[in-house]
Amino acid sequence: MSPSHMNTPVPDYLFIDAILLAYRLGHIRYDEQREALHAAARAATDALTFMTAVDNFGIGRSSQLFHFLGQMMAAPAYYRAQYPRALGLRREGEEAEPFLRNPYVLFLTEGILNSSQYQLFSDAYWWFVNNHEPVVYDVKKGQSIGIYATDPRDNASTVARFEEYLHNLVNHKSQRVRQRFEGFPIETVLAILRRAFL
Repeated sequence: MSPSHMNTPVPDYLFIDAILLAYRLGHIRYDEQREALHAAARAATDALTFMTAVDNFGIGRSSQLFHFLGQMMAAPAYYRAQYPRALGLRREGEEAEPFLRNPYVLFLTEGILNSSQYQLFSDAYWWFVNNHEPVVYDVKKGQSIGIYATDPRDNASTVARFEEYLHNLVNHKSQRVRQRFEGFPIETVLAILRRAFL
């Protein structure tokens, strides 16, 4: 992993949840707003510095978005209890959904990624789902099988392989691929997926 991605801080879940909910409730309409919120989340250390950073990055104090974020910062437990599904939270004792072939993966990340990043992520996820198990011919069985067919199929091992795959794309040897993923908030996306599926 390149040093630039190793040192990328993961925003606190409070800020991630605020961005996800603001998007789901229709307060975020433009990529510029989402990018400003990401910058604020990376710069913030607590709710007050987050709101100050949101203002500094161009989300006006009179906007609906700013108003909602202030409410979320004041009562995060209330909003998390009201919208657990939108945040990838599970109720106590509830099992995680399977990671593979699950549109919920895209639903959760849609609020975090701008439109071009979302398309990249969607393509990467479905490519992984359909190709992460290279087919090999098993001479003893006389048939083609997936190379991971005997490996654990639980979410933990699958998500770990997907994390590795995403890091390989972000740090790809091809400059063209690296440029497409430049600025991709990989650690934030992975934090969301870990919380929802592990």
